[in-house]
Amino acid sequence: MRYLITLCAVLLMAASCSDDNPGSPGASPGGPGNGGSVTEINGTKIDSRTTLCGLISDAKSGTGISGVMVSDGFNCVQTDANGVYQLVRDSRATIVFYSTPAEYEVYRSLQNGLPYFYRPINDRNPVFRQDFKLTRLAGGKETKFTLFCLADPQTSAGNVYRFVDETLPDVESTAKKNPNVYAVTLGDITDNNRKDIWTKMKEAMSNRSVAFFQTIGNHDHLNELNSSVATTYWKSIENFQNAFGPQNYSFDRGDVHIVCMDNVLHGEKAEGGRTEEFACGFYDWQYEWLKQDLAYVPKDKMVILCAHIPFRNGGAGDHSKSRYHTETLNLLAGFAEAHLMIGHSHYNENKIHTVNGKEIYEHIHGAVCGQFWRASFNADGTPNGYGIYEIDGAHIADWYYKATGKNRDFQIRAYDSEHTYTHPRMNENGLPLSGKYAPYCFQKKYGTILTGNLPSNSVVANVWNCDPDWTVSLWQRGEKVGDMKPFLNKQDLWVAYWFYEVYGCGWNSISTARDHLFYLQLKYPGEAFEVQADDGRGHTYKVTEFTKDYDGVLYDFVMKDR
Repeated sequence: MRYLITLCAVLLMAASCSDDNPGSPGASPGGPGNGGSVTEINGTKIDSRTTLCGLISDAKSGTGISGVMVSDGFNCVQTDANGVYQLVRDSRATIVFYSTPAEYEVYRSLQNGLPYFYRPINDRNPVFRQDFKLTRLAGGKETKFTLFCLADPQTSAGNVYRFVDETLPDVESTAKKNPNVYAVTLGDITDNNRKDIWTKMKEAMSNRSVAFFQTIGNHDHLNELNSSVATTYWKSIENFQNAFGPQNYSFDRGDVHIVCMDNVLHGEKAEGGRTEEFACGFYDWQYEWLKQDLAYVPKDKMVILCAHIPFRNGGAGDHSKSRYHTETLNLLAGFAEAHLMIGHSHYNENKIHTVNGKEIYEHIHGAVCGQFWRASFNADGTPNGYGIYEIDGAHIADWYYKATGKNRDFQIRAYDSEHTYTHPRMNENGLPLSGKYAPYCFQKKYGTILTGNLPSNSVVANVWNCDPDWTVSLWQRGEKVGDMKPFLNKQDLWVAYWFYEVYGCGWNSISTARDHLFYLQLKYPGEAFEVQADDGRGHTYKVTEFTKDYDGVLYDFVMKDR
C-alpha cells in the first residue's frame, strides 16, 4: 500500500511538472500539429505561409486570450479574438515567447520557480505550434507593485556564495515588507560566461519567494574559454538563453510595460575605440523588434527599459549614438512616463534625459557585487545593494537604493576632512605608499586651489543616490549651518585607500570619482554635527557620526577570496 501511494505521488508530480517539458502535448508547453500542417486553431484559419503558431488560453476556462503579444525574437504579433497567434518565423529564431499580460500571473517554472514565458522552437518542423496557458490574477491587475533592480552580481566560482549568503537573503527579507514584488537583474550575472557559473546562478535564483527576471551584460557574452570576445554574437548568448530564455523580451505589470534588452554590441568596436567588449547599442533587428513590441502598448502606460550599459551621454568609449541610442529615447518619450534601469558601471548615478520635452530618468545602479566582491561597497562608495521602486499606476511613486544588510535609512556616509584612513594590516600587498600614493586625509589631498579648495575642519558626505531633487545640509547645535556644496569629480578617499592600501588593487582601478560627494566647513569644530539629506519625496536621511577607518569591513572575510 505504501508503495502504491508513493508511486501515485511520483506520477502526480510528473504530471504536474509536464508543463515544463517543451515536448509534452497539451495546451501549455506544446500542441497538436507539430511536424505537419496546421490548418485551424480554435476557430482561426492558419495561413499557408505560417511557420509558427499557437493558442494562448485561460488555464481555468480554456477560453482564448486576445491581445497577447507573441514573438520569435525578431517579429511581434498579437493573438486574435480566439487567442491564436501566427507568424512566419525568422530563420535565426530559436525561442518563442509571449509578453505576460497585466491581468495574468507571471508563469513560474514548476521545476525551478523562474519566469517561464518561453519555449524552444523545434526547427525540424516546417510548422511549429506552441500553446500557452495563463492563470488570471485572483485580485485583478496589480496597479501597485514593487520592482527590485539588481545590477552586476558578476559572480565567479570563488564568490558566488556571497551572492547566495548576502544578497538573496536580503532581497527576500526586504520583499516581505513590500507588495507584489518582482526582481530583475541588469546584466553581468556572471563574471566570465562559464557554464558552471550559469548553473550555480540559476540554482541560486531558483525557487525563491520573488520571481527573478534577467538581463544580459557584456561579461555574460564573453568566450567562456578565455574571457575574450572571440565568438560570434549568436554563440555568445547561448549560455544565457539556455539558462533564462530570450535576451530581448517584455512583460506587463499593473499599468507598466517592462522591456529587458541586450544592448551589448558584442565583438564590435565602440566609437571611442575601446575594446569591443563594451560597445553599446542595438542591432537593426533589435530596434525593429522594440518598435514592434512598443506598438502594442497604449501611450498612457509607463515603460521601463532594462539594459546593461548606460545610455547616459552616448559618450566616447562605451556608447554608439548611431546605433539607435537617440531613436530608442524618442520611442520612450511617447509614453506617459519612461525610465531606464541600467548597471555596468559599478557606481551609482542618476541621469535625466530630456527628449521632446519629456524627462526620461536613467537609473544607473551600484553593483550587487560592489567592486567585484573586494569589499562591501562599490568604487564610488555606494554600498553593495540594489534599487527598489514602488510603483502606483503608471508612475514610480517612491524609490530608494537598498544597501545589502542595512535598512533603508543607510543613505549617507560622513567623513572628517582631517582624518587619514589606515588599517592595521595596510600595505601587506607591497604597493608603494609614498608620493602620490601616500595616504592623505581629504583636506590634504583636496585643500589647495588646484585640487579642490576644501576648507579645513569640513564634513565630507557621500550621498550616493542623490539627484537634482535632493538637498544636503549640515546642522550643529540644533541650527542649520548651511546647505552642503557639491564636491565634484573627487574620489571617496575612504574607499580609495581600502582598495589600494589594504586590498591591493592598482591605483587606476581603486576608486571612481562621481558627483555625489558634498562638503561644508563645521561652524563649531570638534562638536556634534548632523548631516541631513532630503530626497524630495518626503524622506529625510541623517548621519551624526564620522566613518572611521575600516571597522565595518571584515578584512579576513573579504581577503580570503583573493
